[in-house]
Amino acid sequence: MTHQGAHRGGMDRLRSQIAAVFACALLAACASAPNNQNAAAVNRDGISGTGMVAENASDDGISGTGMVARVDGGDGIGGTGVVGTISGFGSIIVNGLKLEYDTSTSVASDGRPAVLTDLRVGQVIEGMARRDRRGDLRLEHLEIRHAVTGPISEIDYDNESLVVLGQIVRVNLAGDKGQRLAFASLKIGDVVNVSGLRMEDDMIVASRLDQTDEDGRMLVRGPVASTSENTVTIGGLTIDLSDAALADTLAAGNRAFVAGRMLDDAFSADVVIAKQSLPFDNAVSDVSLEGYVPQEAGAPLSVQGVAVAGLTLPGDVKPGDRVVVTGRIGADGGVVAREIARVRTVITVLRPAEMMRPAQLRPAPIERLERIERPQTIERPTVPERPQRERPESYRPPMV
Repeated sequence: MTHQGAHRGGMDRLRSQIAAVFACALLAACASAPNNQNAAAVNRDGISGTGMVAENASDDGISGTGMVARVDGGDGIGGTGVVGTISGFGSIIVNGLKLEYDTSTSVASDGRPAVLTDLRVGQVIEGMARRDRRGDLRLEHLEIRHAVTGPISEIDYDNESLVVLGQIVRVNLAGDKGQRLAFASLKIGDVVNVSGLRMEDDMIVASRLDQTDEDGRMLVRGPVASTSENTVTIGGLTIDLSDAALADTLAAGNRAFVAGRMLDDAFSADVVIAKQSLPFDNAVSDVSLEGYVPQEAGAPLSVQGVAVAGLTLPGDVKPGDRVVVTGRIGADGGVVAREIARVRTVITVLRPAEMMRPAQLRPAPIERLERIERPQTIERPTVPERPQRERPESYRPPMV
């Protein structure tokens, strides 16, 4: 064997030894890993539930998202869809989730363009977020959803309820003096934006009430109670569709969004749009959904018209409670829950127009009269000038 052949044989043996070492290390790693762990980079904080969700999700997440796998370097496989009430800012806090935002976040309000500064505590939003490279949930888009906007037709100050466009609205002031004074300032005919969630009996539990001076677009959204050839009924409002410019075909049980105007004290529909119970597309894999448990005991579990499977109600949750359901979207379009958590009812925030001081309501500034210039004072010397008195040289006193 030549020297060159011996050298080549030695190198081949070295490569074989290195490959054997790597193979042993890989086998050892596989043997020591849990049998049912699906991902290498597992995020156990469970705050948002984005990314690839392991089937053996644990219950240690803050919002019930359990174990969440992330692809190294950034976004998860799917986004997180969120429907719930804004409870705070810094980030936007909804359903206990911290939702980050920036100038790229698109914002709408009831289908119309809006801006981030339109967001308020107590508003209900729907949105879609993804994890960024820092692991934070970042909103790609969100929409403010009012349950109803229209004039107050009835108001019960003692029982803290009102009727807006045929929808029964209950407020929860919790004895707060400022809120009770604000509610007492409302009157029949005032136009209000109502943010809130519906119970199964169709009553809207308001989380925010804003009085508005606008006399333009009115709206209502909710489940359809009944339909006929030219009408649809939502809550206590029967809507004539004959003059609507756009009207989707609806059936009882569908959810709808209807916008229109008040003509001769009656609601006239311009647009009728069918809405999905779960308003997300295929870009969303996980969901955080706030709503009320059906009042009827033993009824199939659903929240905001969305079927919920995978879990039974926890022992501390009863029919009629307000809950947040966290899970993934199932093949049937419902939610396969990883956690169902009871939450406190949000106290209603009221902002009647007369209790606010917007710039257009402030009195005009009082115009001050121009100053009249004082006449200039005549300068006078400090010592008055005395006339000079001279005696004539020729004058001599008489001689005696």
